Amino acid sequence: MRRVLEGARGAVAFMTLIPLGGTLNAVSLVVIPLTGLIVGGASLVGFWIGDRSGSTLVGAVVALIVDAAMTRGLHYDAVADTADGLAGFVERERRLAIMDEPTVGAFAVLALIVVVLVRISAWSTIGFPAFLIGIFVLSRCMMALSMMWFPLAKESSLARVFASQRRHWIVWFLLLEGLLAVGAMIVLGTPMMLLALVFGALCGLGVLAFAIHHLRGITGDVVGAVGLVAETGMLLAVAVMRIHG
Repeated sequence: MRRVLEGARGAVAFMTLIPLGGTLNAVSLVVIPLTGLIVGGASLVGFWIGDRSGSTLVGAVVALIVDAAMTRGLHYDAVADTADGLAGFVERERRLAIMDEPTVGAFAVLALIVVVLVRISAWSTIGFPAFLIGIFVLSRCMMALSMMWFPLAKESSLARVFASQRRHWIVWFLLLEGLLAVGAMIVLGTPMMLLALVFGALCGLGVLAFAIHHLRGITGDVVGAVGLVAETGMLLAVAVMRIHG
């Protein structure tokens, strides 16, 4: 039981700004998707507070700020680093070096602008119905499964902490959590929601495939980018579906 609690606390502390301490272990991988409930719930509250101003745009901006704050900006930073590393025509070693540099380039800025604009536009269009929290859970299932299934591009990657905990039972737990999130969103939203989830998942998988092709593996930045891009793609698809009825 102590190991379970330590792993759960470690996952929450790692994936959010809540300082619970703990240590990262196999249990942490199972808990990672559940941290989406925390981040998504906090973002929902942020949207509700901003929306009280009478503007869904303000609500969307506040939701974005809360989302970035709750994750300490890690996933947005991951998108920036991944965009800089995967863009351009350079060798694999140079790509990995670029992703480790503290500076940001033009591709990083462009990627962040696109992600931010899409998320704000989507929330401005659809609001923040409670079932959208499932997107935060599903994206983190993808992140955890990525660390379970794919090789690492470098030994020093932060993802190695989780990759070393690969167990078959963890995969089944993550798949179950993902299915429950999808089911809840379909029940609380609409069956057509499945199309939005598939589109977003394909966006995240596209980033993953591109990274594996160029880096011959994944890094912590790639994992974070996969999650945030998948989330953003799902939000965009939901907004388009809402506009076209």
